[in-house]
Amino acid sequence: MERVAKILILLLITAHATCIHAADWTVGILALRGEKETLRHWQPLVDSLNSAVTGAHFHLLPLDLNGMREAVNNGTIQFVLTNQAQFVQLNSSFHLRWLASLRSDTSVNSMAAGSAILVRQDSPFHHAPDLAGKTLGAVDEQAFGGYLLGYRELIDAGLQVDEQANIRFVGFPADALLYLLRENVVQAAIVPVCLLENMDREGLINKNLFRALLEKETSFPCMTSTALYPDWSFAAMPGVDDKIADAVARDLLIATQTSALRWGAPASTRQTESLLREVNRHPEQQRFWQNLVDWLHQHKIALGTIVLLAILLIANYAWVMMLVKKRGKRLDAVNLKLRKQQHALEQARQMSVLGEMASGFAHELNQPLSAIRMYAQGGMNYLSRDTNNITLEKALTHIELQAERCGLIIKHLREWANPSEPGREVVSSSPVDVTHTIRHVLALLQLNNDSPRIKIHINSAQGCMLFLPPVLLEQVLANVILNAVQAGASQLWFDFRSEGKKKCIILQDDAGGISSEQFSDLFVPFHSSKQAGMGLGLVICQRLLRKVNSDISVRNDYAPDGSAGAVVTLTFPDDEQNGIAQ
Repeated sequence: MERVAKILILLLITAHATCIHAADWTVGILALRGEKETLRHWQPLVDSLNSAVTGAHFHLLPLDLNGMREAVNNGTIQFVLTNQAQFVQLNSSFHLRWLASLRSDTSVNSMAAGSAILVRQDSPFHHAPDLAGKTLGAVDEQAFGGYLLGYRELIDAGLQVDEQANIRFVGFPADALLYLLRENVVQAAIVPVCLLENMDREGLINKNLFRALLEKETSFPCMTSTALYPDWSFAAMPGVDDKIADAVARDLLIATQTSALRWGAPASTRQTESLLREVNRHPEQQRFWQNLVDWLHQHKIALGTIVLLAILLIANYAWVMMLVKKRGKRLDAVNLKLRKQQHALEQARQMSVLGEMASGFAHELNQPLSAIRMYAQGGMNYLSRDTNNITLEKALTHIELQAERCGLIIKHLREWANPSEPGREVVSSSPVDVTHTIRHVLALLQLNNDSPRIKIHINSAQGCMLFLPPVLLEQVLANVILNAVQAGASQLWFDFRSEGKKKCIILQDDAGGISSEQFSDLFVPFHSSKQAGMGLGLVICQRLLRKVNSDISVRNDYAPDGSAGAVVTLTFPDDEQNGIAQ
């Protein structure tokens, strides 16, 4: 029984070993020049492995850079044949085992890593900065010989590749780069070393059509623009059995004696890793962001809760701020309304004071004016007996007329001050010749054309008749004319216009105009720009005119002679029922 048990155990061990060696093994290989060319070039290596490892079957799987990473991640390949740069990238995540590295020789079949930066033979570009603004072709952003090495060399030569050049990545196979360069689709190309010579040897392209933009002199048989880095290497995935890995490594080292490919111990990656750090492509430099992504993924529930709370807080803050803003607008509107009311109350108070003043003036002045009129009439009655005092009689007549005029003005003031007083006599309107009234006011103010101080221009071609209470127009005109003269006017222009159902009397001066500060207080009582003024003239004029459905307005404009000045417009309705007629 003991002998039988030993035999069974031996058979099981033998069967297990046979299963290991009889399995199918996939070698993922970087297909630099496409699937067909890759299989042709590396098939002898696969044949050697199949013959060396009894019962095992190896086959090649050409892949590009992204395909290689996906295959390693998915476990669809057991061995990797690629350059050192991709090994460093893959090893950072999957911990590959280098079994052997190729030793570069002096043959164009060498897989030494390097780049050739090529331009057309007839290209005007001779230095790296000449490529600024031009299209630069490359294999892939992660390609070692097909981009990264040339990228570093161009930067050292003075070209800021990322900022100054237009980079076009064409992917695998790399052969397409030389075709694009030949047709001038790209103005320069970064290609793996020896690609140009191999394609020329195969009759695919004429290498004499191209030259190196940057060339390093080496004993290497191929044109190169960069330093050369260790050749390709063969690596096993962590899950590969040690017996298979040992068998593959042994075959690679033994086959060196009979094969065109010379294999040796795994080469150091120090030089390659240093370059990857310089061009910011080393996996350790990218690991921070990857770790951050992983951490975010691990704590996504907590982070989601925090983000949700933050959104709710922000939304609540926005809602509160919107309410505050809306409440603030309401408060501003209320404050504005209160300010308007306060302004209206202040104006009402001022007008009330003005009315009381006007009523007081009228009461106090009526008696002396009546006495003046009685004395003037008595003097005229006395002088009528004597025909030799015509001049004195004329003066007394003027005194009586002016006293009567003052009485009417006082009457207007009393009516204005107490517009709703019951039993008040309604003042009747009478026809008023505007041109005659203007000349009369100018004569009273001693401002007619005979005056050397001021020139008067009246457009008498357009006469105008208005129906107004007695002396109202005289009172208004006297105020606006005196304002213009006191402002420094040297000329006055009077004009008459009809605008629809309105008639306008326009007074233009050349006193320089009214400042913006004065405009806001023109019709406010007790606000005057004059040193001794009370600010009542225009206020009284406005209220007198509005009492007869008329109005007054003031603006700045240029006089007919080009001088700056102010324009006062008196507007009257063209309607007999409103006290005005043609």
